[in-house]
Amino acid sequence: MDKLDRRHLLGLSAAGFGAVVGCLDSDPEATAENGSDEPDGNGSEGEDGDGDENASGNEDGNGTETAQHPPCPDYGDSVDRVVCYDAIDPETEPTYLEPSARTVEEGTTVEFSLTNDSDETLATNFYNWRVDKYVDGEWYRVAPLGHPDPLMSVEPGEQHTWTVTPDNDGILDGDRIASGGGTEELTLVGVGSGTYAFRARGWFEDSRDDEILAFATTFELESAALTLEPTDAIEEVELESGDDIDGDGDDAGDDDGDSADEDSDTLVAHSTRGDSDDEYHRLAAFELEVVDEPSDEGNADPQHVITEQLLRFEQLWDAIALADEHDVSAVRLEEYDATYPVFGRGSDGLYEYQGQYYRVRTRELEE
Repeated sequence: MDKLDRRHLLGLSAAGFGAVVGCLDSDPEATAENGSDEPDGNGSEGEDGDGDENASGNEDGNGTETAQHPPCPDYGDSVDRVVCYDAIDPETEPTYLEPSARTVEEGTTVEFSLTNDSDETLATNFYNWRVDKYVDGEWYRVAPLGHPDPLMSVEPGEQHTWTVTPDNDGILDGDRIASGGGTEELTLVGVGSGTYAFRARGWFEDSRDDEILAFATTFELESAALTLEPTDAIEEVELESGDDIDGDGDDAGDDDGDSADEDSDTLVAHSTRGDSDDEYHRLAAFELEVVDEPSDEGNADPQHVITEQLLRFEQLWDAIALADEHDVSAVRLEEYDATYPVFGRGSDGLYEYQGQYYRVRTRELEE
């Protein structure tokens, strides 16, 4: 393979928020209400539904909120109807997704079985499962970021089961959290306590143009809280002036430690990610600035992210964690990266996390 082809592949396989592995999913950081759901099989999208109707949580069958469970996500315009476990009548809905339990603890397993008791073959893609988290009345897509795209099926009278194990061991070791998954045994990494939804997707044979279906159920996860702190990939931290702060955090920011000091130096951090000896890895800067209300950002809409999404963008996670730990308003994270452009297309922009806004810019550095 020549150099140009290899670089193209590297740009697809290493990514920031804007790029994924395998099949491309739309807006992994967006809420499910406003995002779109990815097609199966040959990769072409099904008939678009009406996003406004889906947002009601009633007309597409995704249920109504109860004291125990919220309605399932609507999954965007490319799904015509959501078959939500809490809203189905087995007499009229012979195909559905059923959980083995409604509450699961970290380190234990839960099964999600897609049962087809109809008389038709259900076309689907077992790789195209999806997990969303419910936060403050909205659903946010968590995993996976991408998937292979073969056409598979569940025959009449049969079922397919995904066995899911939430496991947060090693999430701060600095390695990229796996963006894809599998078809049966799944490990769900980087998820905190809360309400989640698991989803499968498909259509009945000869009916793809008529109705694309999402089969979903909600469940509760009990796990340790996810703590915002730098990963083990951060090996050196200093102020741009050259003063080594040794991760203390007392030399920058206000005396009370409650807010970033706008007049402080840029905090420069060096990461072990990447390979300085590889000809395709270039030294790059991931620059983060803490900003006030984004009134001066023109028409740019901030990308709202939750903790589980932030974990899947390791540079943004580390930069925000460093800004918070050292109480500074600017962080430059330097590391080697093989992606074209560096850190992935779509990494630059305005982000909002837990009420604070951050501006991100990326660039290559000269060595």
